[in-house]
Amino acid sequence: MRGVLGPVAGWLLRLTALVLIAVPSLIITSPAYSAFADKLPDPSLVASDIPEDTIVYASDGKTVLADLHPPGYQAYYEPLSNMGTVLPAAVISIEDRNFYSEPGIDPQGILRAATIDFRSHSNVEGASTITQQLVKLRLVGPESSIDRKLREALLAFEIERRYTKDQILEWYLNSVFFANTAWGTAAASEIYFHKQTKDLDLAQASMLAGIIRGPTIYNPLVDWRSAKNRQQAVLDAMVRDDKITATDAVKAFAEDISPPKHMFTPANQIVAPAFTSYVTSLLIAQFGSKETYAGGLHVVTTLNPTLQNIGQAVVTANIRSLAWRNITQGALVAIDPTSGAIVAMVGSADPSAYGGQYNLAVWPPRNPGSSMKIYTYTAAISSGRYTMTTNVTDSAISIPDGTSTWKPQNYDGRYHGTCQLQACMGNSLNIPAVKVELGIGVPAVVNMAREMGAPPYVPHGVDSSGYPVFTNDDPLNTFGPSLTLGGYGETPLQMASGASVLATQGLLREPFAIEVVTKGATLVYVHPFDPGRRVVDQRVAYIMEQIMSNDSNRAMIFGRNSLLTFKGRHVGVKTGTSDSFADAWTVGYTPNLAVAVWGGNADWRRKMTQGSDSYYIAVPMFHSFMQQSLDALGIGDVWFNQPPGLIVSTCHGQVAWYLPGTHC
Repeated sequence: MRGVLGPVAGWLLRLTALVLIAVPSLIITSPAYSAFADKLPDPSLVASDIPEDTIVYASDGKTVLADLHPPGYQAYYEPLSNMGTVLPAAVISIEDRNFYSEPGIDPQGILRAATIDFRSHSNVEGASTITQQLVKLRLVGPESSIDRKLREALLAFEIERRYTKDQILEWYLNSVFFANTAWGTAAASEIYFHKQTKDLDLAQASMLAGIIRGPTIYNPLVDWRSAKNRQQAVLDAMVRDDKITATDAVKAFAEDISPPKHMFTPANQIVAPAFTSYVTSLLIAQFGSKETYAGGLHVVTTLNPTLQNIGQAVVTANIRSLAWRNITQGALVAIDPTSGAIVAMVGSADPSAYGGQYNLAVWPPRNPGSSMKIYTYTAAISSGRYTMTTNVTDSAISIPDGTSTWKPQNYDGRYHGTCQLQACMGNSLNIPAVKVELGIGVPAVVNMAREMGAPPYVPHGVDSSGYPVFTNDDPLNTFGPSLTLGGYGETPLQMASGASVLATQGLLREPFAIEVVTKGATLVYVHPFDPGRRVVDQRVAYIMEQIMSNDSNRAMIFGRNSLLTFKGRHVGVKTGTSDSFADAWTVGYTPNLAVAVWGGNADWRRKMTQGSDSYYIAVPMFHSFMQQSLDALGIGDVWFNQPPGLIVSTCHGQVAWYLPGTHC
């Protein structure tokens, strides 16, 4: 109202307020008052929830991953009982010393302010009580008008009739602005001093209390001298009210609480940014944007901080060391197969490199190379047409492709004669994989990938903004035989999901990232227990586990005791490299951990150097992460028990497992 109303009008307004206080019974029973009161906001709305930040935690419920809030607004509701005594006392002394004895409007304060304003011919003295300020903050807004001031006074009087002083003070202290994005005492204490309100000392509390009257004028991060002068006024007021001694005030004023060592600026550090972004998108989809950013949700996620740190360190270090291979990015997803929980998600190796701002763990789809053969051979064993020892000829093949002919080649450009299916997979031979795929039909591989949580993506040009368009529900007859060699896109999250199915011996538990969501004392959401959906016969999964963990099956191409083996542990693993060296993958699992790792460049048109296959790019990351993570979890050599219903026999000197009706 200052600067808008003249001094006489301001004085008259205060006299009007005095009349309201002096004769409330007369006013309340008058028809004029009743008509005016009908237009007032509902006083009970003062007790409604205020916008409050959403806090995202790791699986331990303690490690904060992110503080979600609208730009320029941070608030965390806290009860008055949790604020301690120092800051509330300081606020009352400087803002409304008679708070606990007045009826919502301070007659003495109004008379004093009116007298000072009249004598100075300007509006220089405020007279709003804490209750009036609360009404302005939460009900009527800051409009400068006599009407607004009258509504504020009447509502303050009514609120005082309905609620206790402590309730009013609590709502006020949680609603008031302390500058620098801080709304309420909890946010102010955290932002300025990295403390809880109850832990503030007198110097800190008096500084914060002084900001309320003028967040712009008394902002200590903008005008230190003005803020210190205001702090002195707060301390003087507390001495006047016998809340502290003069000695206390002198000591508090002399205490060094200056920035940047003792007072801090607003900061919103996000841990695991890719995972946090993924979780935020899930929250928005479920609860809406407003509730996500200002609903005061407490979200406990599935992220294991230890595994996340291992994953980020491994991906960043390895990609950095391989820069000479013209590679800038990497991604990783780790899932706990026993539940489907995403325990680690690395969205990029370097946020400052091209594409680092995106979560490459979930988008866009990339060519998975030979890691796609997981679904081909699982489908082949499931069909009963192939066994782990079926002989497959590695020889030239030509496949009509429209007006041309497609001739798949092995990575080394050679043919390797006849080999058992398990060796064809372990050594990642392309031609046998295509022959097996054609033997069971491409649609069978598509269906298997879809069932295992990894539906292949088909590109369909670009949208109006130039971004690629992908779909994953295309008709089965639209997929070609290049599928098994990675001709269609997958994401690390999907590939980890596929590996997790084998890790559960055939059960798909949909990957999830949110365990529990609460709001205050209310349970909003809890992830239901997922018993898993049977998508692969457990006997087939067991056969695949034997194929993928047997070092002999990959010895021809990778040699024995390569980085694909783990000393003292069984691990199922499959590599994948795109033909043009744009993508390098390694996908693998144990009963307790399913992992997919990708390396390449965010722009698929930018290729790695010739020869940059998965063994040099992705395998070192996979090996290091799996080894360190299992060690950190305290898990040794845990492997699978043979399910009933399998036939075990010796084939060509090796033990092999067969579905009934199949044999060596």
